[in-house]
Amino acid sequence: MADRPKQAPRDEHLGDPRNIVRAVLWVLVPFTALGFVLWVIGSGIVLGVCILAWAVFGIYLLLNRVVIEPMGAAVGRVLLPSGSSTPADKPLSHIEALEARGEVAKAAEAYKAEIASDPADVTSCERLALLAQRRLNDCETALWAYREAERRADSPARKFGYGLLAAGVLRDQLKDPRRAVVELRRLVQQYPAAPRVGALRKEIEELKAGMFEERDG
Repeated sequence: MADRPKQAPRDEHLGDPRNIVRAVLWVLVPFTALGFVLWVIGSGIVLGVCILAWAVFGIYLLLNRVVIEPMGAAVGRVLLPSGSSTPADKPLSHIEALEARGEVAKAAEAYKAEIASDPADVTSCERLALLAQRRLNDCETALWAYREAERRADSPARKFGYGLLAAGVLRDQLKDPRRAVVELRRLVQQYPAAPRVGALRKEIEELKAGMFEERDG
């Protein structure tokens, strides 16, 4: 993923609700003023349209505050599991010290030992996956660690989140669309009530279409 620029231009994210509000106000305020002037001189059509637009805008703001933002936050917690279900005082400082000294291969083996010794340890699975991706360039180990985290997680939502991370490794790091399709199909079948299932089905079809294009080409 490309790094963000240090000084991003203002209004960079057009989907940001604050930018949507700003853009709508830039349009509605002058048009409302124009509509009021036209209403004074005898034509109320533009003002009526503006009033309707303000009403729709108000409904959007209400829905964004009451429904859209809380739902987005909930989905984010599912898709980015934090490992908070594992006790925070698990002693991993000796492994962190290995990482700090650059002994990342030894750190990976130490995480694997922790995982093998504690069937409920999700934190070591997460840290091993990140270490394998970021410093070892060992995507197969990262994939294994995310699958272990999924197997050990204590709720379907967290299990689904780790499964998505595993599918992401297959799709984005290993560039293996066939295995990614298998993984995504498993998630859809195993967690039918999870968020984004419809989007996953669409992604499966897109990956399959890409594979057919490569084969035909």
